[in-house]
Amino acid sequence: MAQSNSAPQASPAAINAMARNLILRGGPVRGTWQPPAVDMLQPLNPILPSSPGPGSVMTFQLKNVGLVKRVFVQIKATITAGATSQQNLTAFGLQNLLSNITFQDLGANTRINTAGWHLVAISTAKRRRIWSAAYTTDTPNGYGNVNNRIMYAPASIAANASTEIDITYEVPFVKNDQDLRGAIFADLTQASMFLQCTLNPGMFVSSTADPTQAVYQSAGSDLASLSGVSVQIYQNYLDQLPRDPQSGLPILPQQDLGTAYLLNTTASGLPVANQDNGTAFINARSYESVSFYYDNNGTLNINGSDLNYVQVQSANFTNITNVNGKMLGLMGRNVIGDDFPKGMYYLDFRHRPIDTNQYGNMTVIINPSSVGGSAAYVGFGWEAFGIIGLVNQGGSLPMGG
Repeated sequence: MAQSNSAPQASPAAINAMARNLILRGGPVRGTWQPPAVDMLQPLNPILPSSPGPGSVMTFQLKNVGLVKRVFVQIKATITAGATSQQNLTAFGLQNLLSNITFQDLGANTRINTAGWHLVAISTAKRRRIWSAAYTTDTPNGYGNVNNRIMYAPASIAANASTEIDITYEVPFVKNDQDLRGAIFADLTQASMFLQCTLNPGMFVSSTADPTQAVYQSAGSDLASLSGVSVQIYQNYLDQLPRDPQSGLPILPQQDLGTAYLLNTTASGLPVANQDNGTAFINARSYESVSFYYDNNGTLNINGSDLNYVQVQSANFTNITNVNGKMLGLMGRNVIGDDFPKGMYYLDFRHRPIDTNQYGNMTVIINPSSVGGSAAYVGFGWEAFGIIGLVNQGGSLPMGG
């Protein structure tokens, strides 16, 4: 019997893994040594609208360079309290400064359409520590919360007083620096990618309004104002990628580039007390986490005191997760070593992502013990991967609950 002399072909997954490893660590290619890519962090020069304030939409064009992993949005501004009323930081606080962040890639796919609170929650959970936070120590070496204007907003602003506020958001296109799924190869000349940030139109509210999505709540009826907004964008990308010495072309992880890292927020309708209120996962996704908060008609409760249970339920009605509010809080502490803000919870699937192609229709079920009024709702933040070309086609079948 004749034997074939052809070498076995590596699988696409193996080829992708080899390319990713070359980019991150370097290695031999056709008898030459290729060093790892250079991790670049460079500022852009954003053009802001005239006198941006609450409700302003700021659009930034990213550079077409390298293998892009993320951008950082650094914002500094001044908040001035109303003439007669003290302003108090809300439960979610400064993370609500941006009400929407949208990112459109080179193929005009919207990969990110989310809110500031969700970006902060994801950046916190992935690092297993509170985003941008510093801890204090009793060591006599000067370490601790020294650079206190990296993330800053005072708990209260006296009437007619002004204060600087500072915040930096991470807008990720990959899960982390070792997992390049979702990275964007931007060395193109005929396409553009855009980041759009909306300054929260409701960042200041009166004493009688729901403060959940605001930054400051007035002790009376006169509201704070925003001025002196400055924004700096930093683009983080991999440059000087390893190249094939024969063709001169960059070595790229094609499966990683064909995957989108998706961050989205949605809101439920009015929940019904003591009943299962279901919200479906989108099909054709692999979910890393779901963050959510229960705005109980303007009240954010602690210890899950207004929740009977939360379930993650598969298509055959198997409860993958079935926990009460206190257990949700414990799960959050196990991830970040601290508590999420009042009323906010985090469901972590990173150790075994929920792939809706495998599980079928999946649902998050919220069963509240109380619904305080007609403005109650649940706000969801979804973190998932999707194959580009399928992310706009993955609808959900209606689920009961």
